[in-house]
Amino acid sequence: MQSITALAQDQVKISGRVIDAASSQTLPGVNIRVKDKVVGTISNANGDFNLTVNQSAPLTLIFSYVGYTPQEVEITQSNVTGLEIKMEEQIIFGQEVVVSASRFEENILTSPVSIEKLDILDIKATAAPSFYEGLANLKGIDFSTQSLTFKSINARGFGANGNTRFVQLIDGIDNQAPGLNFAVGNIVGINDLDLESAELIPGAASALYGPNAINGILLLNSKNPFEYQGLSVYAKTGLNSVDYGASEEQEFYQDYGFRWAKAFNNKLAFKVTGSYLRATDFVGIDTRDQGLATGGAVERGATERGNNRFYDGVNVYGDFGITVGAVADAAIAGGTTSLVPLRTLFPDDQDGYFTPTGFTENSFVDNTTESIKFGGALHYRLNDKLELFGQVNYGAGSTVYTANDRFVLDNFSITTAKVELRGSEFYARAYTTQENSGDSYAANTLASLINQQTYLSPYLQTFAGARLTGASIEQSHAAARQAADAAQPQPGSAEFETLANSLRQVSIADGGAKFLDKSALWHMEGSWDLGERIEWADVVVGANWRRYSLNSEGTLFALTNDGEEVSIDEFGAYTQVSKNFLDDNLKLQGSVRYDKNENFEGQLSPRISAVGTIADNHNIRGSFQRGFRIPTTQDQFIDLDVVSRRLIGSNELLVNRYNFSPQNTYRSESVAAARAAGNPDLLVLETRVDDGFKTEKVNTFEVGYKGLFLDGRLLVDAYYYYSRYSDFIAEIDFTQAVPNGIRGSKVDDSPAVRQDIVDGSVPTQRFGFDINADGNVEAQGWAVEVDYTLDGGYYLGGNVAFNQLISQSDLIAQGFRASYNTPEYRFNLQVGNRKVTDKLGFQVNYRWQQAFLWESSFGTGVIPDFGTLDAQVSYKVPEWKSTLKLGASNILNERYTTSFGNPTLGSIYYFQITFDEFFN
Repeated sequence: MQSITALAQDQVKISGRVIDAASSQTLPGVNIRVKDKVVGTISNANGDFNLTVNQSAPLTLIFSYVGYTPQEVEITQSNVTGLEIKMEEQIIFGQEVVVSASRFEENILTSPVSIEKLDILDIKATAAPSFYEGLANLKGIDFSTQSLTFKSINARGFGANGNTRFVQLIDGIDNQAPGLNFAVGNIVGINDLDLESAELIPGAASALYGPNAINGILLLNSKNPFEYQGLSVYAKTGLNSVDYGASEEQEFYQDYGFRWAKAFNNKLAFKVTGSYLRATDFVGIDTRDQGLATGGAVERGATERGNNRFYDGVNVYGDFGITVGAVADAAIAGGTTSLVPLRTLFPDDQDGYFTPTGFTENSFVDNTTESIKFGGALHYRLNDKLELFGQVNYGAGSTVYTANDRFVLDNFSITTAKVELRGSEFYARAYTTQENSGDSYAANTLASLINQQTYLSPYLQTFAGARLTGASIEQSHAAARQAADAAQPQPGSAEFETLANSLRQVSIADGGAKFLDKSALWHMEGSWDLGERIEWADVVVGANWRRYSLNSEGTLFALTNDGEEVSIDEFGAYTQVSKNFLDDNLKLQGSVRYDKNENFEGQLSPRISAVGTIADNHNIRGSFQRGFRIPTTQDQFIDLDVVSRRLIGSNELLVNRYNFSPQNTYRSESVAAARAAGNPDLLVLETRVDDGFKTEKVNTFEVGYKGLFLDGRLLVDAYYYYSRYSDFIAEIDFTQAVPNGIRGSKVDDSPAVRQDIVDGSVPTQRFGFDINADGNVEAQGWAVEVDYTLDGGYYLGGNVAFNQLISQSDLIAQGFRASYNTPEYRFNLQVGNRKVTDKLGFQVNYRWQQAFLWESSFGTGVIPDFGTLDAQVSYKVPEWKSTLKLGASNILNERYTTSFGNPTLGSIYYFQITFDEFFN
């Protein structure tokens, strides 16, 4: 009896009701948890709650609800009944709590670094088709949109279609495709119903989050099934304006999703989620010439071939450059000996140069995009302080992304699985990411292979016949093109489809167009907040281990010398110390992290920061931090023929396999110049192939201000940063003489070898290879945001950002380009009201960015300035527990593109109905 009595005394029972302070209406679905524990509950449909806690009083309850100011209530008795909690709507700024900036909860105003946040209300109010597109309204954020479902986030310069300088985490899981090393947008992410918050840190974050977060990190947090219960469903339909460029009849834009979560006795909870999207995608329709006739400026290029035999359209594929001499040599090597006596008729220089007639993207690439996502989680509370849960997410679909080719990701899928133990002071998790490229293929490679098989032979034969009858070179080219065009199978024909389907089944490495990758990532990590155990400071420690298991069956990544797939291990550990002074008005913080990848030297990433608070609501911060990125798995181990050259990873394994040395490699531009002039002395040795490959690093200094005015109704947020990059990763292009094959023994530089290369009497091979550039690259930028809440629930705000590449002279001197790929100026404006009436709300966003230069392996050109207007109106139907939403992205249908070679984007008009069991 004594033990039972003691147990009863160590329990606290609380029951009550939660209501709106203004209307006295009950609030269902309010999250109620015990401070510093994992135990909690939610209010039911009538606003009532019951909670039993296995500890003695006193304790503190935290009440939180979407759109309301959180409340802390101290409980001093062991049995409390009839507790009434009145919650007030949140109408002032600066009350948000963030975790990602310091790995523990803190007010967003006193964050030591710049941070942006979207909460549930922001997600619901966005006029964009999904929360992910809505991230573009955050200050300083750029998007590279490659298709409807594939968008890459870029921050603080060096934008890319697949951004390897930016990290994206979903519930702590790195959302990268292991074989690509960048996040594939939100293809396999969270649907809008399950997202609790999105926190984005622009700039270096390696000190806490490790490699590759040198230009930013995005943390997406899903809803815990204990805290967010019930059934939610949405259905969205509409149209996206692809009134030109589509390859087939346009479909309706369709997007459906659900979430169901339930808890049992505050011990066990589960959730299941899913979504499906299908639509007619935007396609690349840029037919401007980027060939020889433009002199390197695509802006001067014609939009059709005409009589230009050098024409190379941006989104026209298969129009690779070649000479009739090279075609003749290939035919002779293939056994057509009858051409040997005629070899002099086929010029090798510019007179012989031509490009086959290509295929536009919309003529053969299926522009139907699909995305299907399923997720599930099972949570179990071992006690009031420990929660164990497992989580699985699966995403698949069809989309397109741009690299050195337009890659069609067909039946592409990524699966993630995680198990995590979380307490009030720590967490430990392990997860895996499994990638499957499915039936993905490279569009330009496919078109080029079709033309190689069907176009070159009739072109050569007709050219030879014309020359033998006395036609001039230009007349012979014209006749040859006419004949080859007639012989060329066209998209949609049985011959084209049969050939295309067969090539899509063969890997790129084996002479086809299929992109094959089944790589995996394995990861374990833990973090421990020692703040309650160390009195003199807040201390957080953590560590992680990761393995990349490459698996392309030798088609994308090299195999080891034993014929095995390559694996890469890395580990890291960090410590952070925070200390408050001057009555908590000065916060000093320092952190340091050490990371080691088995192929590179260990890296230290320090961060120091100070935040001073003046008059409660004005916060000034300053910080220094160092970040780095490890060369990607492709940078290290790619071994892929991309028609024009062979891409080789910069790892010792491949350097030795291909016998690269400063004595047998020549810069490709010097080879072209030497051949054009017939002068072997113009050849320049490429001496950088054995310099050793290192991680890319950045040092960033930042100052900022975040403060409130007018009783918290006016928020001002501003920052300035300066970044210096070193060991910048860049690609070199070199050529080798390969008399014994590309992997055979090579011959060192000599006058005889040089002459053979210029004469074409020895086979040669071009290679793409990554190195670290010497010197530094410098960039700077600033941003200002102002938000104001008016009476009646109206809010308006805006932000402007400036990013500038200060210096890339060190790169240019070495023949490289920085590929900064970022507009100098961009701004966003917003106005809205979530409750014009109790049922009606709206939001309008306008976004504009300046023109800028885009440089990439796909091409170089100016991206024109553009502005887009998004708007939505929502209407609540309480009797249905539903919200109706009518919205449009780019409502004025102003055509624009975000990056070179990517689709021209139009508008998306949609109608959505969302049901929520608790009508949150």
